[in-house]
Formats: sequence, C-alpha cells, structure tokens
Amino acid sequence: MKDGVCPKCKSEEIYVDDSGPHGIVMPLSLLKNIFTRLYACAKCGYLEFYIQNKQDIEKISSKFQKVKGNI
Repeated sequence: MKDGVCPKCKSEEIYVDDSGPHGIVMPLSLLKNIFTRLYACAKCGYLEFYIQNKQDIEKISSKFQKVKGNI
C-alpha cells in the first residue's frame, strides 16, 4: 500500500495520516514502544500498518517470535 495501490482491490485511493504516530503501538521494552503508520484504502476499507522507525524494524527479530510457515 505504500506504493499507492491497494493489494486487495487495486484501487489507487490510498490515504495515510502523517501527522504523528498512529495505529498500533507495540511494546519493545518497558520504556520503548514501536510506533506504526496506518495506510487505508478509501474504496474497499483495507488497512495496513507499517513500522515508522527503521531502527525498530531491526529489533523485531530479537524481541518477537517468528511465524513458522507450512512448507
């Protein structure tokens, strides 16, 4: 969705609120949270969240459990 196209309905009516941290806040430690940015499709209502800070993305693998696929 960050490319401006909805992966569900292929609409280009994608909107994001850049006024500050919104959406889901994930706890990284007692004093540190990971803030996300919400992207929304105005045609079908599909939502996606992205982590705002690139340094926080690198910390995800050490803090959270990896999802195991069915391969």
